[in-house]
Amino acid sequence: MMWNNRADFIAGPVTIPAAQWTTGTLYDHATRTDASGWGAAVELPVVLQLLDLIAEGTITPEQAKTAFAPVLADLKVYDQEVAELEALMDAS
Repeated sequence: MMWNNRADFIAGPVTIPAAQWTTGTLYDHATRTDASGWGAAVELPVVLQLLDLIAEGTITPEQAKTAFAPVLADLKVYDQEVAELEALMDAS
């Protein structure tokens, strides 16, 4: 069960239109499962654009990090739904 989504990323004064991401992404290792954002994938061009904007001084690193808020919100809902499904399976 994976979710795909698309929305504008807002990083300070810059809007990156129609950024795409997936939550529920499966990885072949679990080295960062305790890190914020685990299980989400954001299209690389968006990430590279954010890094370029930071390097140019157009946005701050904090503004770039804030741009990922929609992804983290989706991931929180996804994780909650997975936990509820696992609880149902454990109860049966």
